[in-house]
Amino acid sequence: MSAFISSISAGQRPIFLGILASVLAAVSYGVAQFLARKLVTGQAPALAVTTFSLVAGIVILGVLSVRGMAQDRHAPRRDFIFMALAGLLASGGVAASFYALSLAPLVVVSPIAAANPLVSLALAHVFLQRLGKVTLRIWIGAGLVVAGVALVALGAS
Repeated sequence: MSAFISSISAGQRPIFLGILASVLAAVSYGVAQFLARKLVTGQAPALAVTTFSLVAGIVILGVLSVRGMAQDRHAPRRDFIFMALAGLLASGGVAASFYALSLAPLVVVSPIAAANPLVSLALAHVFLQRLGKVTLRIWIGAGLVVAGVALVALGAS
């Protein structure tokens, strides 16, 4: 694997690593939803599962990012507000997802929750135009994802 990464040009390496991290995120979210569904169906309340999983995540991430926190102390106040808002929204998303898993089957909840990139694309298109252009091709791909989500949700009900 190391030789493969070394063979990628320096300009392409961040993109490759970003794709690899995205795949890891997809696997992590998928496993987390599977485990949450198993727990919230009769074993534990959704909010308790959410709280415990987020506390575990805080501890693990705290250990992994302790060196970077010294640098973050000097960030502008606005950045701290955005970090707190991102954490609040992510926590709310996990709680809503786990609650949904306590009410509906995994095969319905997971694809619907996976449509979240559309929100990201819309926000990027409106607010981050200088960092990356959201092309028609990207919107078509996202539309196909939503159509797939709709078909899965309709097929499962």
